Amino acid sequence: MARKLSRASHPLHRSGLRSSDIAAGLAVATAGGFVCATSVGSGIAAHASSREVAAWLLTLLGYTGFVVGGIALIRADLLTHTLPNQTVAAVALWTAGALSIASVALGEWAALGAAWGAAIATLAVAFVCWWATAGALGGGDAKLLPIAVFATVWAAGAGAVPLSVGLFLMLLAGAFGLAGLVALIRRRREFAAGPAIFCAAIGGVALAPVLAV
Repeated sequence: MARKLSRASHPLHRSGLRSSDIAAGLAVATAGGFVCATSVGSGIAAHASSREVAAWLLTLLGYTGFVVGGIALIRADLLTHTLPNQTVAAVALWTAGALSIASVALGEWAALGAAWGAAIATLAVAFVCWWATAGALGGGDAKLLPIAVFATVWAAGAGAVPLSVGLFLMLLAGAFGLAGLVALIRRRREFAAGPAIFCAAIGGVALAPVLAV
């Protein structure tokens, strides 16, 4: 019978993705964002100020990086049931940084404060849940939740914070339920929470324009 590799012995279980993989993914996000932006940038510039164009570019880059980084996290979580700290940090810095600068460029301080406030509150709640459940909620999951909430609330704007957070929680509950059902069918005692968190955030961002109306 073949020897079963332990989690510690498998290189993917030690670090998930290499730093070069993360850098390559974020570089692709940047290149893709600039290509898309320049393809329609001339049309935007004709009807918007330079600050609005810059904010649009930063928003595009921020969410493109969020998606690319999220895909990397999903891959790592499905393979190892861990979310590498370096990948989570890269996604958080990229997304929050680009979107924050976009808000500053437009002078939307209320939206920026709402997004950061929601993210900080989520981090506190997630940390308490991680501590209270003795690790049932993974440390990586607790670190990913704040940036997922940040991306959702920022997209909805300052006037829709309760609705955007409620929508995210509803989508998250549904994603967790679906993941749990799949794990039950496959007779597994645990499932990767990272994909559920990321999918809930993407759903929240996609529906944000409806909440902002």
